[in-house]
Amino acid sequence: MKKNVTTSLFSALLLLFYLHCAAQPSNGSYASRQMLLRDEGLSKLNYIDLAHPERNYFVAVPAGRDLQLIGQGRVMIGTGKGYEERDIKTGAKVAELTTYDGTIAARRLRNGHTMLVGLNWQGKKGIVLLELDQNQTVQRTINYPDFTYVRLIRETADGNFLLTSNDRVIEGKPDGSIAWQAQLTKQDKAQHAWQAQRLGNGNTLVSGGYSANFQQFDKKGSFVDSLSGPPVVNPHFFSGFQILKNGNWVVANWQGHGPEHGASGTQILEYSPAGKLVWSWKQDAKQQSSIQGVLVLDGLDLNRLHVEDAQGRLVSN
Repeated sequence: MKKNVTTSLFSALLLLFYLHCAAQPSNGSYASRQMLLRDEGLSKLNYIDLAHPERNYFVAVPAGRDLQLIGQGRVMIGTGKGYEERDIKTGAKVAELTTYDGTIAARRLRNGHTMLVGLNWQGKKGIVLLELDQNQTVQRTINYPDFTYVRLIRETADGNFLLTSNDRVIEGKPDGSIAWQAQLTKQDKAQHAWQAQRLGNGNTLVSGGYSANFQQFDKKGSFVDSLSGPPVVNPHFFSGFQILKNGNWVVANWQGHGPEHGASGTQILEYSPAGKLVWSWKQDAKQQSSIQGVLVLDGLDLNRLHVEDAQGRLVSN
């Protein structure tokens, strides 16, 4: 019995040491990291400044998905009726669109227009994309009728659209045809895959939802590999992610619906493409419940619209 207790204690200490080492940056820059977080559990937008916590805020926002830097010091968040634009430094609402009930996600395109995403929407079956110009005038409607689920959208470098559809990720063309698709590896329950991003080598990176991992697929749609863990961070649901300038992947490790998940797991994780957890951030259980989206602001010009480049990295447009 004594031996088992000693072994368990030793294992626990090893896990704590691993997590501590993973959270230590080599250059010290993480100590001043600034982040925008979308807390789905409490339906709040958070601004986190690790060096100046007195600047942090936690403001209530409508339920919805995704967040994007759109320039002029603003962040856009999708809502169930369109979107809101919020001042990054204060969280104050500065603009909104509320006339498209049934919106699942919103994304500002490179041309400055906004693409709304819905399902069985606007009189059409399947995935529906609605592009609005700066005056909220509909410029085009794109329909992918053969799909029964959708989450986020990302515009590829050549003008197509990556969409997650439960256990699939698809690349849709503006004419409504499908250029490419892949199926996530099988899991015990519906995956609800969250976000997809095309990488510089032509592979596609997907946050696998309830798969609790990243999955990567090649140009033919074949599975390449996955990464997750370690168990001490309680991988539960990999949702919104960002590819940093250094090539690392920062992802929100969502822990469940509602207000009682603040003590569950470590909800912001940064991996190297090789699969090593290089940094993590433990949420404040008194302020946050379940983080669904993350944007690392370090080194970004908040006065510019940000989209992903041909390497998948978030850059100013």
